[in-house]
Amino acid sequence: MSFRFRVLGSGSSGNATLVEAAGTRILIDAGLGPKDLAERLLSAGVDPASVAAVFLTHEHSDHARGAPSFSRKWGVRLAGTRGTYAAAGLGACDIAGYDVVAAGAEVAIGALRVRAVRVPHDAAEPVAFVVSYGDASLGHATDLGHLSREVVAAFGECRALLVESNYDPGLLRDGPYPWSLKERILGAEGHLSNGDVGRYLASGLAAGCQQLVLAHLSQKNNHPELVRMAAEQALDRAGRDDVSITITNADGTGWVEVARGRVPEQLRLI
Repeated sequence: MSFRFRVLGSGSSGNATLVEAAGTRILIDAGLGPKDLAERLLSAGVDPASVAAVFLTHEHSDHARGAPSFSRKWGVRLAGTRGTYAAAGLGACDIAGYDVVAAGAEVAIGALRVRAVRVPHDAAEPVAFVVSYGDASLGHATDLGHLSREVVAAFGECRALLVESNYDPGLLRDGPYPWSLKERILGAEGHLSNGDVGRYLASGLAAGCQQLVLAHLSQKNNHPELVRMAAEQALDRAGRDDVSITITNADGTGWVEVARGRVPEQLRLI
């Protein structure tokens, strides 16, 4: 059966990713308004009420602002860390429910398994997620200042990966943001640059990863061609011609399939 995902929105205007396998659908983040999110789901052929849960990476508005209203309207439970629940003020919201997922823990929801992974970001208790179906996994990480050993290890067997490639350092330094914001983005708990991602792709990408989605691009401090060039050059250095690259924009992507089955022998030997 198909295991696939689709970015519904990416960037400062709002983030949300739909993941589905064997009739189970989840969202990672709900940073779009509830009406917009429902419309994007319907455009993808998905009934909003069929979503089993919304997993929140952290409380920042571009990832969580639509979650309470979406939960209330469609009866969909939210899930995430205790820190996210508190920082997002969800205790004061009318929602269908909230399930705590601690960093390092894995929960089963329908056909999917979801594991939370601690990430370095300036939020209360932020996480990335590894979503698995059978022997295949998708790693999903946006909003992190560096690729920690914990994150790299968690993504070590992922067949597909969505990771932010937020900024180009030169464009950021010469851009219009105040220096305090530039320092935050550049910091160890800020965001990943194209170069950060490139270094990971050259040396740390899982041998069996076949699909790479680069997300959360800054509209002011990056450009899709710079993102693609950095990723392609890094993969070339690693001798990886087996990885398909998708660059997101604010409107998201089409469906991306997560490969299943055994990793080819030549890849497992790398």
